[in-house]
Amino acid sequence: MWGQDGQKNIVIDFQQRRALVAHCTRAGTSDFYRDLYGMPPGTPSYDVPTEEAWRALPFIGKDELLRKPFARRLFSPLSEVDYLRSTTGTTGKSVLFSPRTDLRHGEYRLQYHDFKNALLAYTIPAMPHWHEKLQRSLGYAPRVVVFDPKRARASVRLARSAGVDGMSLFAFHIPLVGKEMEREGMGARIRFIEICGEACTRSLYEYMRKTFPNATIIPLYGSTEAEDSPTGVPCRAIDGREPLALYHEKQSQYHELIEPETGALIEPRAGAEGELVVSAYAGEPSAFPLIRFRTDDIVRVVDAHCVEHGTWSFTVLGRTSLDFLRVAGGMLRADEIERVLRQFEQYVSDRFELHLTEETAGGVPKVRGLLYVDPKHDVDFDALARKIESMLRVGPSFTYQDGVTRGLYMPLVCGRLANTAEGKKQKRLIRD
Repeated sequence: MWGQDGQKNIVIDFQQRRALVAHCTRAGTSDFYRDLYGMPPGTPSYDVPTEEAWRALPFIGKDELLRKPFARRLFSPLSEVDYLRSTTGTTGKSVLFSPRTDLRHGEYRLQYHDFKNALLAYTIPAMPHWHEKLQRSLGYAPRVVVFDPKRARASVRLARSAGVDGMSLFAFHIPLVGKEMEREGMGARIRFIEICGEACTRSLYEYMRKTFPNATIIPLYGSTEAEDSPTGVPCRAIDGREPLALYHEKQSQYHELIEPETGALIEPRAGAEGELVVSAYAGEPSAFPLIRFRTDDIVRVVDAHCVEHGTWSFTVLGRTSLDFLRVAGGMLRADEIERVLRQFEQYVSDRFELHLTEETAGGVPKVRGLLYVDPKHDVDFDALARKIESMLRVGPSFTYQDGVTRGLYMPLVCGRLANTAEGKKQKRLIRD
């Protein structure tokens, strides 16, 4: 029904999406989409006759999934479900368990690495098996060392003994692994690194380039709720060009772009930004095909038509619930703060944590920002704060300094970023 991995990507055509809706609303299967579309019991599959009818289909998100018991979301027998993924609860919502069947479509990795030797992989249960399956399909012995962040030194020593020359890890585990690999003198041995879990910052890229000089580095962009992972296939390796991570859709998915507050569709032209909506079906068995799932991720279109891959390419800017804070006059964005900090790379890295509060000054409520940064040496935090204020865009033609001048914000305060606990994901924007 959908294209096979390894061929040139084309936009999933309308008839395939129409067939997906019919497949997911047939009688005798899960009633998730039948209930969502208001279908009475006994009615035949839902038909989507036109593109306009497709665009009228409701979106789904985590809230809609949470409202259905796990068993009523299954499109395959429980015996065919290979494993469950759960959200981390980062957004503060209830934990959602998402069923998955056999992972497919990982062959794109072969353009970056041969997988002949053992691999160090992160601890999500299915991922080591995903890499083992790929190795086995190539005729190699499946050898994956599972990385335990609580026993980093032991994991790396085992990786050295196993002959590991590649890694598939969370981004926030890389410094932890790097420290131990430097201790073992094996950084130059690593030829492949796949990172996921959060955006690759410039400082992390530079650290990897220094610590693992011979490694090809690729990003992995996925969604816990999407069975057909990953959500984005890397267009190229991370090589220092901006944006660092660039993706396109897989043939087994269909991507749309919407305005996050209104849900209005956005044409995927170069430079357009919006929330990514994913429809995904990798073929049978499938525990839960996605139809118009809101990822909560804001992306920017880099190329409206990638000549090499045949579809639009994008970079991920962040989570709407974690990396964007609406304030009077516009929006504070994690990617914008990162951009400004890179202008002062001789003084600070692009790691940060912004705390936002509201205080009353002169009888008027004002936003107060406390930006913790990672200095490379002693810096004048007050002078740095004034420079950041003048450059930090809150709107297209409105800076943080403009907000201070107009009495909307209190002056920005900068401080030293505390060391993040090793192996932990760090929040960047926090409304206290």
